[in-house]
Amino acid sequence: MIAFTLRRLQVFVAIVETGSFAAAARRLGIAQPSISAHVMALEKELGRLFERQSGRQAVLTEVGRNFLGHARELLARAQKLDADMSSRASAEQNVALACQRSLSNTVMGGALGHFAKDNRDIRLSVRIAFQEEVIAAVRMGAADVGCLLSDGEPAGFPTTLIGRMRFVVFATPDHSLAGRKRVPPAEVAQHDFVGPVATSLFGQTQQRLLQGIGVDRMHIIAEGTEFSVVREMGAAGLGLCCSLQASVQPDIDAGRFVLIDIDGPDLFLDIRMLVNPQRRAARPVRQLVDYLREESANWR
Repeated sequence: MIAFTLRRLQVFVAIVETGSFAAAARRLGIAQPSISAHVMALEKELGRLFERQSGRQAVLTEVGRNFLGHARELLARAQKLDADMSSRASAEQNVALACQRSLSNTVMGGALGHFAKDNRDIRLSVRIAFQEEVIAAVRMGAADVGCLLSDGEPAGFPTTLIGRMRFVVFATPDHSLAGRKRVPPAEVAQHDFVGPVATSLFGQTQQRLLQGIGVDRMHIIAEGTEFSVVREMGAAGLGLCCSLQASVQPDIDAGRFVLIDIDGPDLFLDIRMLVNPQRRAARPVRQLVDYLREESANWR
């Protein structure tokens, strides 16, 4: 088997392209005796490569001409391999997160900013998505990590519980239930609601959560995919609304809405994290997962 190094191939091609040993030495930044040594090593394996070196011109033999195409092909393959591996190494420094908007707009936004600032060698890519889209993104490999709100383990994909957030019912201050204490769930069920799309996973989650405390019926008269739209419809007096307390708290503090005191246990949604099993071992993924687990202890 012929034994030669990429450096010797580079030297050989540089001599051909520059026309002389001296010019090749200048291109490669090495001494001319080193150029000669590399050529001698190649010729020991292949035979004479250069017919002569008169003045500044190096002339190829037939063996040299035949070898030139192979040398260039091998160098091109080596360059492509290096580029591919560099690209893969770069990908290893990336981490993609799919996150439900309710989380990104409340507890997770600041946390992700701090993670990116403290880990500048990692490229963090955040995709805001609906509950079902978060699951699909992680399952299909479009995201390495996913975070969503749920009232239990989502079907079809294992998750880790990393926190809980308070879920509330609210309305405008002039609503008939505003200001009352311990409103019976059955009475709450008699009022109109504004909420997320009823057929969406989050809409179904909301219905199960309220059914769990006795609000067996939700008469939804208007719905929207974005909380900002639901909030404005609620502010127009269309009906009761539900959301994370963290999402609506600024409006409550401003007097725009009030919480409805329902006679039952406080409501909470789980914060669940999904990790793509094929990327679980990657360093940036481990760092983000560990960071979110630690930070989530402070989320309410």
